[in-house]
Amino acid sequence: MPDVRENIAHSELPSAITNTPIRKRVTDLDHAGGDTGAMQVFASLRDANVVLDGPVGCHVMPAVAVINYTDAVPYLQNVTCSELSETEVTLSGTLGALKAKVAAAEAQGRQVFIVSTPVSELIGATWTTEHAHVPGSALFFDSHSLDDDEWKSRDRALLFLWQNREHFVTPAGAARKAAGRPLVNIVGPTYGNFNSYSDLAEIKRLVAGIGAEVNLVYPFEANSYDTARLADAAATIVMYAEYGVSLAREVGRPTFFAPIGLEPTTAFLRDLGAALGLGAEAEAFIALEKTTTLSAWYDIWRSTHSDFFASASIAIVAPPTYKDGLSYYLGEELGLPIAFSAYRTGPESSPNELVRETLCALSPSPMLVFGSINERMIVAQEKLPSRFLQCSFPGAVVRRATGTPFVGYAGAVWLLQCVCETLFDVLFANLPTSAVPPERAKAPTKDLMHDGSAAFASSGKGQNSVIAWSDDAKALAERTLKRVPFFVRVSVNKKLRSEAEKIARQRGVGVDVAIVEEVTAAYAPNR
Repeated sequence: MPDVRENIAHSELPSAITNTPIRKRVTDLDHAGGDTGAMQVFASLRDANVVLDGPVGCHVMPAVAVINYTDAVPYLQNVTCSELSETEVTLSGTLGALKAKVAAAEAQGRQVFIVSTPVSELIGATWTTEHAHVPGSALFFDSHSLDDDEWKSRDRALLFLWQNREHFVTPAGAARKAAGRPLVNIVGPTYGNFNSYSDLAEIKRLVAGIGAEVNLVYPFEANSYDTARLADAAATIVMYAEYGVSLAREVGRPTFFAPIGLEPTTAFLRDLGAALGLGAEAEAFIALEKTTTLSAWYDIWRSTHSDFFASASIAIVAPPTYKDGLSYYLGEELGLPIAFSAYRTGPESSPNELVRETLCALSPSPMLVFGSINERMIVAQEKLPSRFLQCSFPGAVVRRATGTPFVGYAGAVWLLQCVCETLFDVLFANLPTSAVPPERAKAPTKDLMHDGSAAFASSGKGQNSVIAWSDDAKALAERTLKRVPFFVRVSVNKKLRSEAEKIARQRGVGVDVAIVEEVTAAYAPNR
């Protein structure tokens, strides 16, 4: 499996794309700014209060609207803003506006984190360094929101917490885990990260399965004063290659990455077991999983679905963890052709317009497109005959249930099930939908001649009449068929011809390009 920690070369795009003029469109957003990423890290701590240093209402979008449409959380109650007015922006600066917010939060025993926003970064520093040396007082984090995306900021925020671990005040009575089973940290789950709840549940299940114990789920199930406890663990699991690596490196424990796919999960369990002295327990758990969790995987794999995998192409546009993981699992282990894959974030990410042009140029179009709301919009706007599956934010999607993981053995089953359901969906969408046999052809009229013999005449517009197709219409139909998955091409051909000829009969004409375009537009997926 490709190592998600490496910067793997971007998949080559069709050469024709480089010579294709890019149409002017509204630029889609593929990630948030650094202030949002830092906010979603600090707000995950149970005892934290985050103050976004910005104008009135600046917390509404990241802490209310976005978080509701990603994690289905109504709003983050521990996030406020300094509510800068024109006076602070133009004259006095932001320090005065912050003091009241910080004092109110500290009075409740909260650890306060002040996060810079584009506005505060433009008008200058907000918090003096002497405050940072007082235990329990607010800490200022420069989110570099004008330069860094949310992923860089998340990584820096996690490292920032570790570097300030001695600053946090541990309340009386707080105890560390007693020595017993080997302890493991899980670093990464935060607010606003796609599928964190399910992926975390599966990693916890795997850790417990080999006989280890979770020390800290950081920061999602921790307090600020728990940060120093990261050193108590014998190993660290980083959930997402996009962030958390810097923290794991500083903690200095053996580091592992959440696996996607069968072979990567098996290797993960064996390597983690060896590092914790639980090699035998790991092997026993792997054997048990083959007869329990993975029994569903074998059932699906042995069914007729796999016959279609070789012609069911996939496109993937996602952050490194999911892009690399899905490419290996779906492409290498399941054998589905990867028509196109690209990074959604990082220095090698593909611009949205390049993704759009590439998806439109692929022939046939991918059966399934994994991505964010950006790819969903492309499929709908370009009327691509593809099905969409969410694998990253942003997107109007809910991922709170713990039964939809991408990682681990359970993730392998869930993803295989999703692909097979999509096969059924594509097949169903291209089957004839009439609930009763088609209307019978109108019987030719029968008249009696003067001599008593029968004479038959046909109007030429009955269901069995022959309809002529123009050469241009035939060529367009052929091009249309080449864009749909191979295994449903026969059904699509039948449906296209039937609908086009039905319209032609009703109008008393032959099938031309306009009729083919009309039918194609009517049945294009609106997804």
